[in-house]
Parts: sequence; structure tokens; C-alpha cells
Amino acid sequence: MRISGCITVLLLLFFYHSQAQKISFTEKRTSQLTYVKGQDFEGVVFAKDFVFPFLENESGDKRFTPSTSEIEMAEKLLNKDIKFINLLQTNQGYGRGPVIHNNLKKYARQYFGYYTPKGEKVVYISCLLKSSYKSVSKELPNWLKGAVLVLNGGSNYWQVQANLNKSTLFGLDVNGLDKGSNH
Repeated sequence: MRISGCITVLLLLFFYHSQAQKISFTEKRTSQLTYVKGQDFEGVVFAKDFVFPFLENESGDKRFTPSTSEIEMAEKLLNKDIKFINLLQTNQGYGRGPVIHNNLKKYARQYFGYYTPKGEKVVYISCLLKSSYKSVSKELPNWLKGAVLVLNGGSNYWQVQANLNKSTLFGLDVNGLDKGSNH
């Protein structure tokens, strides 16, 4: 009886540790973006007044700069729920890019914070396949320099949103494929 109790506790600790997404390193790169790195992820956090193309209708007063704890919470939701919300998505696997939920570690993230009309905090996460940004020189990949907006590319590029107030992941949007693709 005692051994099974110890095993249960160990399994719970292992499960909790595997779900924890802690940031181990941060570096402010500019006044507008901060680099963050965790054990299984890396990305950049954009300041609330950063002008970016895909949320241009959101003014600065409806946005916020996600803190490290808010990024950790968003990453925890991403790891916990991505497989479920990805079940019905297309444009991945079979030559269309990686299956997202099986390859989370391969994506760089860009994080943007905004408030819903009800005042809930949402972290918009834009994900870019790191292998698409192999350096030919010592120059930094563009995902580390500013917001990246990519059209097409299948699951090499996708976006999702984490509602921090409701602890939910929603709005998964996998990029399409160009019309010339055979897939």
C-alpha cells in the first residue's frame, strides 16, 4: 500500500513538472521586445505599444505587455490543450508542414497581449518553424527582430490565443497553402 502511494505521488510530481513551462532566461533586446527562453520554448514578447500588422485595430490602451508569469501560463495552456484544438485543423503533415502538437519545441513564438471587450487578458501567440530561419550568416533571424507575418506555408506558421482569465486556448489558425501547391 505504501509503495503504490509513493508511486502515485511520483507520477503526480512528474506530470506537474512536465506541464510546468518556466522561463529560465530573459533579455530585453529593444524597448519594444524581450527575448524569453524556457526549457521547451523560446520567443519574443512585444511591448503593448508595439505596432504590429495583424492586430492593428487594437489601440495601445486595449493591449498589455505580457509578464513572464503570463507567458508561462500561456505556454502551459498551449502544451495542455493544443492537441485537442488541433484535431480538426488541416494544412499539416503529409508534406504540408509538421503536425503541430507533435512538434511544439520546433517553433519560435511571438507573444502579444490584448484585452477583450470584457477586460479579459489574452496572449496572442504567433508560431514560426525555427528551421525555416536557418542563418547563412551571423545575422539574427527576423523573428527575433520584429513581428513576422507570413502568408501560406501550412503548419510552418500558425497562431493561437490563450485567454488567461478563463484558462482556455482558442482561435487556432494554421496558415494555408499557396494555390500552386500539389497538396
